[in-house]
Amino acid sequence: MNSIENFINQQPLIIQSSLSQLRYLILSEGLPVAKTKSQQRTRCYVWSILSQTSMERSTQIYMALLQLGPAPVPILQKIKNDTFRTLQTDSRFVNTVSEDSLIRCLSCFAWQTLQKEEEYDQNIESSSNRVSTYVQGMNVLLAPLLYTCPSEPMAFQMFTTLCYTIVPTYLNNSLSGVHNGAKLLDICLKIIDPKLSKFLSDNLLTAEIYGIPSILTLSSCNKPLDQVCKLWDFMFAYGFHMNILFIVAFLVTMRSKILASDSPMNLLTRPLPEFDADEIIRLGVGFVARIPSDIYTLLVEHLTNPNLTIPYND
Repeated sequence: MNSIENFINQQPLIIQSSLSQLRYLILSEGLPVAKTKSQQRTRCYVWSILSQTSMERSTQIYMALLQLGPAPVPILQKIKNDTFRTLQTDSRFVNTVSEDSLIRCLSCFAWQTLQKEEEYDQNIESSSNRVSTYVQGMNVLLAPLLYTCPSEPMAFQMFTTLCYTIVPTYLNNSLSGVHNGAKLLDICLKIIDPKLSKFLSDNLLTAEIYGIPSILTLSSCNKPLDQVCKLWDFMFAYGFHMNILFIVAFLVTMRSKILASDSPMNLLTRPLPEFDADEIIRLGVGFVARIPSDIYTLLVEHLTNPNLTIPYND
């Protein structure tokens, strides 16, 4: 049993000091690639602690929503248009998570979001940041959670924290956070690698064209999924705003191929090559010191603030 497993088995947890210690352990040791159910459970418990997601009533909440049945037909159709193709090239995911499981969780999320509409209506200020019942990409966001958590109710509870608390602007009607994330990706790439940024700009390739899938899904559309989970370990610990810098890191690792390509659009608008999470994390963390403080603040805030103004990347 490693230090992280020892840590989460200690009771009780003292929140602030324990979170700091757990973050440090993830940075220094990391969680192993989950090859057993026990290792998957450890990762789920770590994510729930870091996101302060309570599992106390997770089964009760989930079962109550399941009693409502499938999502209303228009929403259910959108869900089913996506679930059948979720991470189909990842054999471990396909062998671990069924399409029915995805549909159940996403239906429950739609019902829960519909129930929140009355709460939203009573708070006019929150209207610009209402999380949608379903948007394309939620299926891929849910995938690492169902893959990692030992039960659907736990995965669902983590998913609600992710959607409502961690990245609500990514899932509102206008996807405002995603589009702001694309602007920030352009800005950060220009700071980190001006030559690569200019090459993409000269080829009319902005992040709005090539970066939306990786932004919206917090890189879970990339493969392999085990490496995605390691990225999520770090982001649960230090913030999902780091995903933008991790996408810059993806681009930097592909730099020579991109610059030598006669068709960089084809290279970047198809699935990215398999990656090593440790390398991406090392590069992304290294970029932080080069990002101006005002831009870094925007990186952090764009996940939850739908009213940000992102400066033009001239």
